[in-house]
Amino acid sequence: MENVAEKETMGIVGIVTVRSYPAGTVDRMRELHAAGRHDEAQKIFYGGKLESRSKNTVVDSANCGIDILRQWFVSGLVSSFAYPLGPQWGEIGTGSTTPTTSDVALTTPVARASISNAVNNGAGSDAVLQFYFTDASLANGTYHEFGTFVGGPTDTSLGSGQMVNHVLFGSAYTKSSGNDTTCEVDITIANI
Repeated sequence: MENVAEKETMGIVGIVTVRSYPAGTVDRMRELHAAGRHDEAQKIFYGGKLESRSKNTVVDSANCGIDILRQWFVSGLVSSFAYPLGPQWGEIGTGSTTPTTSDVALTTPVARASISNAVNNGAGSDAVLQFYFTDASLANGTYHEFGTFVGGPTDTSLGSGQMVNHVLFGSAYTKSSGNDTTCEVDITIANI
């Protein structure tokens, strides 16, 4: 008899998109979200200048990324689950090392932001996470990498928590004065 379970597979893939805006735009989007005007905020969000769109690597190191999902699935048999269920922090950095599934941190993290908006596309297979960096919170420079993290004490503790994904931008993002920045992580979890 054929084992059907052996033929079923699930995949986790994603895309990370970087956009820039005139300074002050990120604060306006936050205000709109806080007021429950999510559609207006998203219209502004998607109107930003597309800077980079790159394939994402979901990591699979001990206590990171896919391993956290495995631990969550068996958490009913243990007294507690050690990690929050979703990413809370996004980090952007200047490192240019190609990500691998064994990564646990960015190569050279520079700034960290808390999650600003999250959308579950219902019966679809995508989860969308958005992270906002104001002009003042992100130094001018050239950025090559981004990643998300669960856990960790604060948005100023670079590298703290457990890494979920790591991306090397297909084209470097050069942040200049007077620009806010957003990073959007689209994760697709589907049977393949």
